[in-house]
Amino acid sequence: MKRKTIRIAGSDSVAMEMNDPVGLTCGVAGCDANCCKNGPHIILNPYEIALICSASGLSYEDLLDVVETDRVNGFPLVMLPRDPACHFWTEQGCSIYAARPLACRLFPLGRVFDHGRSFFVTPDRNLCKGLAQAPSRTLAQYLDEQDTKTQITMADRWIEFVTEMEQQSFPDKPVTSVAFHMLVYSPDTPPSSDSAQSPESPEDRFLLRMDTARRKLPQFLRSS
Repeated sequence: MKRKTIRIAGSDSVAMEMNDPVGLTCGVAGCDANCCKNGPHIILNPYEIALICSASGLSYEDLLDVVETDRVNGFPLVMLPRDPACHFWTEQGCSIYAARPLACRLFPLGRVFDHGRSFFVTPDRNLCKGLAQAPSRTLAQYLDEQDTKTQITMADRWIEFVTEMEQQSFPDKPVTSVAFHMLVYSPDTPPSSDSAQSPESPEDRFLLRMDTARRKLPQFLRSS
């Protein structure tokens, strides 16, 4: 059977299957911590932002002081810089390891969401000199080891949400970015205007926040 080809970072990569072997693991000899530094920025979704704020004790406003932001077609981007190193990288490792973003969990693998499904690839750009040969496990086992299941589900829901919002044709103006920061990105604001709705789990809060934003963003931006 011909394998699916995925376009990522300007080049074609063959999608991995869940039973494909992954025979690599991090090794200490010669490690340059490429997963934490000397690489392109990591774009964060609001679920990852909430986890990072909780693990680091930072408010969203304070987090914005240590990340970089941008705006594309009105949509804000919140990015974790890795040049020269991630803010949360230390000589002892990641200071927010349990809350690390999905991109960090997958490294050096890459992920592409295509036609409602996540695909995993080994893009050429994710090079790591610290990789050492290890007993082979499958891709499914590797993903389980890195505790990616919930992160992947939330990332997929986020892409679906952004796709819906792009169809709204919101204005490419600062007000759009401000609305997204306020209603979608900031974990410091309630996920719903109904105070009775306050889920305890970060997953349920994230999903409720997106449901609220689906209703509130069009109202807010079209009246601005």
